[in-house]
Amino acid sequence: MPLAPPGIAQRWTVVGQTIAHWECTTLFDLPADDPTHLVVHPAAVTVYSLRLDRDAVRTLLDTIATGNACAVPARHAVHGERLLGLRPVSLPGEPRWHESPADSPPIHGPMELYLHLPDAQIEIRFRRTALLELAAILAMATEEMTEAR
Repeated sequence: MPLAPPGIAQRWTVVGQTIAHWECTTLFDLPADDPTHLVVHPAAVTVYSLRLDRDAVRTLLDTIATGNACAVPARHAVHGERLLGLRPVSLPGEPRWHESPADSPPIHGPMELYLHLPDAQIEIRFRRTALLELAAILAMATEEMTEAR
């Protein structure tokens, strides 16, 4: 876990890929002055930064666990209320999402985190290992946000 800058109580990072196959790091910050919200910086680009509440973070985590798709409410500094989406995607060389037998863990295929703004958009894909890291980050953030209430 990287050292958090001043004003950030906690910072987590996960590496994904843009649709052009460039690696990018997404930052998840828990602000010291408002630990009940999580600030997400997709690809570490402030143009895309959003503030999520605990319910939205929990929905993203549940979406990873189920392999479904979701769009959660988020607050953008310039564009106001927006939706941050998460959906399964198919990538070459990656197992697809499917139902596993009840006695075995699910196979987590790749997922895409996306945001569309009026003047820009970004899609970040997380392969299996990165997706499991993303799930761990969202679980830790949810716990921290719950304790702050």
